[in-house]
Amino acid sequence: MAGNDPDDRSRDADRINYLMGDDLDAPLHPDDQAELDAFLALVDDPSLWDEPGPDLGDRIVSAIAEEAREAGLVRPTSALPPPPPADTISATPDNVVPLASRRRNRILDGIGAALIGAAAATLIAVVVTRDDTSTPSVAEPDATITIVGTELQPDASGTAKITVVESGVRIELDVPGLPRRDGDEFYEAWLRSVDGEGLVPIGTFHDANDVVLWAGVTIDDYPILTVTKETVAGPKDPNQGSSGEVVVRGQLGG
Repeated sequence: MAGNDPDDRSRDADRINYLMGDDLDAPLHPDDQAELDAFLALVDDPSLWDEPGPDLGDRIVSAIAEEAREAGLVRPTSALPPPPPADTISATPDNVVPLASRRRNRILDGIGAALIGAAAATLIAVVVTRDDTSTPSVAEPDATITIVGTELQPDASGTAKITVVESGVRIELDVPGLPRRDGDEFYEAWLRSVDGEGLVPIGTFHDANDVVLWAGVTIDDYPILTVTKETVAGPKDPNQGSSGEVVVRGQLGG
């Protein structure tokens, strides 16, 4: 708002009436109309809506540097004093390390650290690669059982490698001819005594490609290995036993 000048108060009242009134076609004060026209001309200028170019930052920095030079805040390179002659420079004291040497040392230190890090990374990569591509450290099997198919799966055949370790008997079963069973259907492997009185389950699986089974009994007492077709037992038969549907079998020592 203006002061106590009657003309200013009248103009302010006209502005308020114009903004609050319903008649927007009423004429404005000439000065207000001029300000409005200038504002509309500025908004209509297409350059106002142009996207800044990628070199905007460089142009701003160059403009600031040019203004600083024109104002005398920065001396041009030609105005700097020339370096003193080489024969007038005194020897560097023993306790002073030149800046270039310190910079070179920092660079060498950085290169050394980078080389050490690269060597460590290479060593780790070699170790990891070797671990990934190497086979598990398992001793040679103590015995191998030949697996053959029964009348339920006559074309199936394979091997079972037997390794006795401290925790039990490791059995590596590989019978690729058995079709896969999924869902509630699966295979189960067993070790059986020769007299048929003892039957020990040693694991379940979906297919017999490179299966690792474990037994807690001696292979000499339970030398017969069989694989049966099984289905998950229902609630009325919680004690899952052998179905008796033997698909492959083998015996230690033939």
